[in-house]
Amino acid sequence: MLTLNTVKQLQAMTSRPSVTLTLPTHRTSPDNQKDPIRLKNLMTEAVGRLEGEFGKRETQALVARMQDLAVGIDHEHNLDGLVLFASEGYAGVFKVPYRLPERVAIDDNFLTRDLVFAMNRTPLYWVLLLSEDPTRLYLGRKTDLSEVRAYGFPIVHTGPGGKTALQTEEGANNPSRERDRALAAFMRDVDAGLGEVVKAAPFPVALVGVSRNLAPLNEVGKNLAQVVAQVEGGHTYLSEHELGQLVWPQVREALRERRRSIFGDIERAVGQNRFVTGLNECWQAAQDGRVETMVVEEDLHHPAEVSADGRSLTLLETGAEPGERAYADAVDQMIELVMARGGRVVFVEDGELAAHSGLVMLTRY
Repeated sequence: MLTLNTVKQLQAMTSRPSVTLTLPTHRTSPDNQKDPIRLKNLMTEAVGRLEGEFGKRETQALVARMQDLAVGIDHEHNLDGLVLFASEGYAGVFKVPYRLPERVAIDDNFLTRDLVFAMNRTPLYWVLLLSEDPTRLYLGRKTDLSEVRAYGFPIVHTGPGGKTALQTEEGANNPSRERDRALAAFMRDVDAGLGEVVKAAPFPVALVGVSRNLAPLNEVGKNLAQVVAQVEGGHTYLSEHELGQLVWPQVREALRERRRSIFGDIERAVGQNRFVTGLNECWQAAQDGRVETMVVEEDLHHPAEVSADGRSLTLLETGAEPGERAYADAVDQMIELVMARGGRVVFVEDGELAAHSGLVMLTRY
């Protein structure tokens, strides 16, 4: 699974040439039948550019690695986007639940800007559907859910009261107490799996289940810090789409409430003189690694050209021809810089940072 931590690791890799292919894909037939063709066309473009710039013999091993990656992709189970990374020391393919542009990039490192943009501006969350047969894990993007079969999920309750029958003969332990102990043990296993999930990808979590299952997990769970919503009811019969429609409104409201807390952080940072605003000041703070939290409006975009010394930006007029040092969106570039230097990015709704022109950097010092 591609997470922000994975993206940070990819950003740290340097090798020339490093190839990045991204493309939008489709979850269902017949649309997903076009995905292999689009990938093949991108592969052809990438191979032509590699051989033209670096030589056919010199790139033979890298091309073979890319082709092996492409052949191994199961397009019957695509999500909304596909990204392929390949260099001398690394090769990987990721399916992601958000749209990506169709792009071939060849550089000294992997192009991750599209991924950072999509992962940050499209909130992702986990859904844990509690059931004894089995508990399932889903990754959500708005109302769209897809089941994740990893981190031990799905998990089946195999103990007494689950797959194993309760002992009811004379002399046996109290069946009700035995069932409760076994269910608590099962929920500890579920909680351990959830711990691995949020460690790998610390997205918000929604719990769904009947009170009989929610209660013991809330009692024994040690990995519930990311839980933002709990939906009570036996909803195991719902399709992924129906489950997403049920859960997303509560998750969305919880995320809105969390985002409101950032304004208290901004107020404190202003009082401590640990903030900067203004495009160039923010750009310099991001470059210098001073940013603890970048707060930005969701739809803020600034096409800009960087100066020769790399320390200032000039906004590009609509329709202007960009130069060699131009960025299609300097805001995205700042997002990448902040993350690469250990900062975090928080998005707020448009207009909420009007007093700061849509962008604030909370600094470490």
